[in-house]
Formats: sequence, C-alpha cells, structure tokens
Amino acid sequence: MILSRKWLADYVHFDAPTEEIVERLLMAGLNHESTAPHGDDDAIEIEVTSNRPDWLGHVGVARELAVLFGRPLHVPDPRPEETGPAASESIAIEIRSPEICPFYCGRVIRGVRIGPSPQWLVDRLATVGVASVNNVVDVTNYVMLECGQPLHAFDLGKVRGGRIVVRRAESGEAFTAINHKTYTLTDHMCVIADTERPVALAGVMGGADSEISESTTDILLESAQFAPLAVRAAARGLVLASGSSYRFERGPDPAAVDWASRRAAMLILEIAGGTLAAGVVEAGALACSPATIQLRDGRAAEVLGTDVPVARQRDILTSLGFVPEKATAGSSRWRAPTWRRDAWREIDLVEEIARIEGYDRVPEDQPVAARPVELSSGELAIRAVSEVLVAAGFCEAMTRSVVAEPLEVTQSPWTEAPPLVCQPALIRGADRLRRTLLPSLLEARTGTLAVGAPHGELFEIAHAYLPRTALPTDLPADSPVEEPLLVSLVMGGEYLRAKGLAEAVLSKLGIGAGSLPQGGDSCVEYRPLMIDLFASGRAAEIVLHRRDRQPVRVGVVGEIAAASLRAHALIGPVVAVELRLDWLDFAVAEERRLVRPSDFPAVERDINLVVDEQVPWGGIAAAIHAVAGPLVETCRLSQVWQDAERLGPGKKSVVVSVRLRSDAGTLSGDEAGRVVDAVVQECGRRVGAVLR
Repeated sequence: MILSRKWLADYVHFDAPTEEIVERLLMAGLNHESTAPHGDDDAIEIEVTSNRPDWLGHVGVARELAVLFGRPLHVPDPRPEETGPAASESIAIEIRSPEICPFYCGRVIRGVRIGPSPQWLVDRLATVGVASVNNVVDVTNYVMLECGQPLHAFDLGKVRGGRIVVRRAESGEAFTAINHKTYTLTDHMCVIADTERPVALAGVMGGADSEISESTTDILLESAQFAPLAVRAAARGLVLASGSSYRFERGPDPAAVDWASRRAAMLILEIAGGTLAAGVVEAGALACSPATIQLRDGRAAEVLGTDVPVARQRDILTSLGFVPEKATAGSSRWRAPTWRRDAWREIDLVEEIARIEGYDRVPEDQPVAARPVELSSGELAIRAVSEVLVAAGFCEAMTRSVVAEPLEVTQSPWTEAPPLVCQPALIRGADRLRRTLLPSLLEARTGTLAVGAPHGELFEIAHAYLPRTALPTDLPADSPVEEPLLVSLVMGGEYLRAKGLAEAVLSKLGIGAGSLPQGGDSCVEYRPLMIDLFASGRAAEIVLHRRDRQPVRVGVVGEIAAASLRAHALIGPVVAVELRLDWLDFAVAEERRLVRPSDFPAVERDINLVVDEQVPWGGIAAAIHAVAGPLVETCRLSQVWQDAERLGPGKKSVVVSVRLRSDAGTLSGDEAGRVVDAVVQECGRRVGAVLR
C-alpha cells in the first residue's frame, strides 16, 4: 500500500517530518517498505497485514496517525445533491446469490462529460502509483484508495434491460474483462449481469461491454459487499488479481459501502458534471456484526508488566473507534468498530493499548507475573480420552480431512447429507470433506497390518465436517459447516470389547450408564442401530440424557460389516467406536465428588426375566437403574437363553446378576426382596418383562 503524505494531511493536520510519521507508523504495527519523493509530495510504502484491511485506505491510516499524534480526525461527510428523477426508474437490482453478495446498491448519474481528470486528482493517483484513465474511473479509484471500499462505474446505456442481476456464473460462461481478455467462468464464481450477459466479475473486475468510454453520458455507480472467500477463489482461479479483489479478499468496512457511494457521486458531480438521480437502489442487507469485548481493569498491566491508567486505556480505545458499553465492577465492555473485525478478544484490546501507548514504554527488565494455564473443558477431555486409549494399547493416528470418493460413500453416523466437495481438489484424488473418521481409520488399519504390525489398534481425535443444512444445533448465520470434534477407534475383536472401551472412555469423562431420576445429571443409554457400516444386530447408538435437554446421539459402537471389511481388504472381526467429544466435554469440567466406600456387606440377587427377542440389554439395565440406582453397585448380564417350546415363540430368557449395597446400613433380605420386586415391576412396565 502506497500512501501520499499530502493526502493523509487532508484528514489529519500535523507538522511532523515524514521520517517521524514513518517511525510512528512502524511502532504502531505498519511495516515501512520505502519512502520516495514525488514532486512536492512523498510516497510512503507500507506493508499491510491481512487482518487490517482498514489500512488499505488513507482514512484508515489517518485514523491511526490522529491517535498517535493526538490530533483530531477530519473525514468528509459527503451529501451529494439529488436533482434528477428517482433512480429506481432507471435501474432495478436483484440478488440471486446472497451467500456471495449480501448487499448491493447503485446510484444513477445522468449527463456526465467524460474527459481528463483535474491535475490535483491526477497527481494524487500518480503519487500512489495509479495511472489516470478518465475523470469517472479516476474518481472510483480515488475513493477506493481513500476508504478501502472498491467501486465500479457502468455505462448505464450499455446495461441491457435496465436490470442488474447478481448471480452465480453458468459453468463455461464467457466473460470479457476491461483488460479485453476473455475468461471462462465456473458456477462457483459470481457475476454482475444484465438481462443478457455478465457485465462484471463480482469483486474482481468490470467487463469490457459496459466500461466507461468517451461516448458515455449516463453511469451506474456500484457499491457492494462481497464474500471474501468467493472473491479470492475467482481471482486466483482466473489469475485475475486487481486492487478491488485485493481489498474484498480481506473484507472492507461494511459501513463504508454507502459512504463510498455518496463520496464518489459527489466527486463525479464536481468533476464530470451531470445530475444525480434521487435515492439509491438497494438489494439485500449488509452483513455486519461487530464483537463486544470485556476488558478487565488490571489485564493490561498484567500482560505488559507496566501500569497504564484505566482512564488512558479508555481514551486510547475510544480514539481508535471502540464504543464503550455498560461497564461492570472492575471491568469495561467495548463494541468493536465495523472496520475492526480482527478485534474480538480481550487480548486484542490489550494489544491496541500497547501499540498506541508505545512498545518502547514497556520495561524490558520488569518481571511479569506468571499465571498457570487453565485448560479448557475440551482440552481436558482430549487428554483424558488419550490417556485411556493409550493405556489400552492403542496408537494414535493422523488421517487427512479430505478424502477420496470411495471413502465417503460410507454412511455417516452424524448426517445423511452428502459430503462437502472442494473445488479444486486440495489433494489429487481427494476432494471431499470427511463426515466421519471411521473409513479413514479402517484404511489406516489396513496399511498398518500390511507392513507386518501385529496389531492395528488405532484411534484418532480430529474434526469432521457436516453440511449446515443437516445440523440439529444452532450456528451463526455465516457458518456453512459444523465441525464436530470426534474420537474414533478401530480394533480387532467383537462387539462387547468395543462397548467396554466406549464405557471406559465415557467413565473417564464422568458419564456412566444409568437413568436420570436417581443417577445424576447425565447418563448414556445404548440403543440398537442399523447403519451400513456395521453388521446387522451388532451395533448400537450411544444416546446422552441430560436434565432439561432432549436426548441426543453422541456415539456409535459396533462390529464392521462384511462388505466394509472387503472394501478395505480387512479380515474380521473388526469393531469400531466413534464419539462426539464436543458434546461430552461438559462432564470433564464438572466437579468430582469423592465417595467413601460402604462399610456394609453387599447382597447379590439373580433375576430371570422373559422378554421379547428384540428387547435390548440397555433397556433392561436402564429400568433397573431407574428404581434401584443408589443401591445398585453392579448390574451385569449373566445369561441369555432361548427355547420356543418352553418360553414361547419370539421370547428369550435374560438372567441379570445385581449386587446391592447401602451406605446407611446392612440390607436385610426383606429390603433386598422389595428392591427386586420394584425392579421386576419397572422392567415389566418399560420392556414388557415377566419374572420366570
């Protein structure tokens, strides 16, 4: 970014030499590249980091200088005179791709005279390395370099049908840019079109068919907001970078969209003449949600090792555009300005205070008080799960987030929506974002066994990627995908081994099987599951129950189906477990209570129940815990027996061994008998069981 010293002086009046200005900017975080004289002006080149698009305009840099030098900032408030008929009579605007273009507005100016720009405008642009084209185009470039918001001017007479349509390009659609080169577009790109053809590539470059020429008399002035990722993909895909795309890729100030339009309209009226149509034609709504940040009074001193008075901190933040909100005892709350989307944490405010106060004022020999790092619940959960699985003999694997199509044909336990596809592929042959880790781990197990490793017991903790349309949870409107944190493991063995490991992991996290009424604030239940990845009748979903919340699937466990084993060239049996760690980490943060083992003896009882064949063990166990939870020390399945002649068709006998123990005293035979009777009644009510 090249700055003009004289241009900066339009907004901040200072007498400091250029060297001091450069030094102040350097200490504030703007790396200095070079300074060169240009006539009676100085061209100052700075390096702007990608998180500060507000520095890609002279007003943004002037705002920094105003704070650094303690001078007032003078930003024009353009209010162009509207003397023509309503702009809506000349043009209509429609947005068909709001995910790429949230907001688009246009102003109409008729009767302009295209010609050379005045000398002051030519000189300003020349100082910053921009060649003059004509008075209208020069104004759009000038305003972009002034505030960082790109603009474009169309020849209104060449916009067919009197309509602007913001839409995705058709695959293979041709577009001729103002550099008079023709490009072939894809349906991932966005175009500004009239009723017949594209007239601009959104956020990148205008089209040759509607560019301003000497014969232009009426213009349409565009100002819009475009999604950074879409602009970046189009510019790089076509190798068509521009000053506009450079700024849109970084996200200009949403509040500058209307200001830039009014500023450019006023300058065009002054320089090229004409009449401005009344009003502005708009479509969509600006996407703008500045963060609200809490700042503790002592945090800056704690981080910097030097005290900055609270009043001084507030003066700095206010001068930088942060808006104070309702404060609390010992802290303040600040709303970030619209041009500072990089500021959203407390430490960001501390950095702003340090930048303006001066890093040179931070003492080098002053000890800074250390504070122990507090791990988040998610980090604690990852550590706990890793400890359990490593202790069980597993090796941690790391697989790719993008996979080939054969790995993504497997049904995901978390969504039925198709996987998200990357264009172009991030890795040759791999263009799909995984929705589950299990296929990748099965592939890794195949490779591990193929190189002679005796065991292929693997686990992985990583993110999957689920399309937003399939999510059961609320997400921000601008989030196209959910990224659940999963822990997955594959191993040799049968279903019960996998279930045992799942229970060990959940127990380490503080979640056990049981029932909520007497079993605490959370528990899990195992329910039969039918999914292509697992063998029929040998899989279960793990359902989490929490107070005042709906039950939700947080895991799956089962034996891998024969078809999946053949697809991965594996010899069975192989079992797998996958858990949503991001929905389970809450339990790690809960305070654990130490319980003294009971001093009284246990009472063991076997209960023989007859139930339907399809009744799962989890349903029986949940019924037992529901009525005898505090007294149940262990509850295990001892035997399953089927005999159609003695039990009846479709029935099975289930022998349950229950160990009961009280903390208050020794259970008598009558007390144990009453518990067993209650268990039988509850099992009968829940799963239709009868005592054999």
